[in-house]
Amino acid sequence: MTAEPSRGALGRGYTVVTPANHYPSRLPEFGDQPVVKLVTPRMAPSRIGQYLVSLTAGGGTTRRIGAGYERFFYVLEGTVTLTTAGSERRALAAGGYAYLPSDTAYELRAADDAPARVLIVKRAYEGHAAHDAPGALSGHRDDEPFAATAVPGFTRRELLPVADPAFDFNMSLLRFEAGVGLDKIEVHDEEHGLWMTEGGGTYVLGADEHVVRAEDFIYMAPYCPQGFTAGADGPAEYLLYKDVWRDGF
Repeated sequence: MTAEPSRGALGRGYTVVTPANHYPSRLPEFGDQPVVKLVTPRMAPSRIGQYLVSLTAGGGTTRRIGAGYERFFYVLEGTVTLTTAGSERRALAAGGYAYLPSDTAYELRAADDAPARVLIVKRAYEGHAAHDAPGALSGHRDDEPFAATAVPGFTRRELLPVADPAFDFNMSLLRFEAGVGLDKIEVHDEEHGLWMTEGGGTYVLGADEHVVRAEDFIYMAPYCPQGFTAGADGPAEYLLYKDVWRDGF
């Protein structure tokens, strides 16, 4: 059997990372639990780290991780417990998420009876003099329905408050019915970290087109031309990071 050619790519202003490209790394706070560093600031001009963390049953952080960076957690598989100061515990099943402000230390652990996989976004909080930093929050993707957009067949679900300028990034679930796509090629100052949660389609990135599927990751730098159309065989969905409410200075 001939192996599938690699779909991973490094282009001008973007990277595409597929499961076949994953290189499990280690971070001290997770001990021997494998961590795939999907993007970090080493990939200039990225201002975020985004990680895929695989936890064995009962596995997790080896110690409480200190404050200093705001973080967002999204559970892909299994159930985890997120413990913060004062022993506050949040149980997050698949589809659950949590935001922790930069002054929050935490511990993360999978349930004792099953492994888990978690996406983690990490970045230095960019404050604003007119607004206090936001507090912690958590929820589940099914807490609210997806909202319609101006494009028929394209809906979205915001996981963080988009109207609150205290937040300096958004996390959104974007869903497209078969054959539906964005209505234009976008070029903008915001960067993206994108994880395909379901289905697939074609992504325009700069001057290139890439077939993408569930479990693929894309980093898009500021001003990278971008557009997406779902495949004809069913709906497609992705989880999207975007910096907001700040002008980059």
